[in-house]
Amino acid sequence: MRPDKFLPASLSAYLQSKKRATFYRYALVAALIAVVCIIGLLALGESP
Repeated sequence: MRPDKFLPASLSAYLQSKKRATFYRYALVAALIAVVCIIGLLALGESP
């Protein structure tokens, strides 16, 4: 017996969207940090 049979469809969809939202937030933060690091390295490399 699968546990999602007992859960309402809206609740399971909400949990899945919540997981997806946290994943996208972490991915966005990682991308922002990578961009900042790349810009910082380029600025340091161009500065004498």
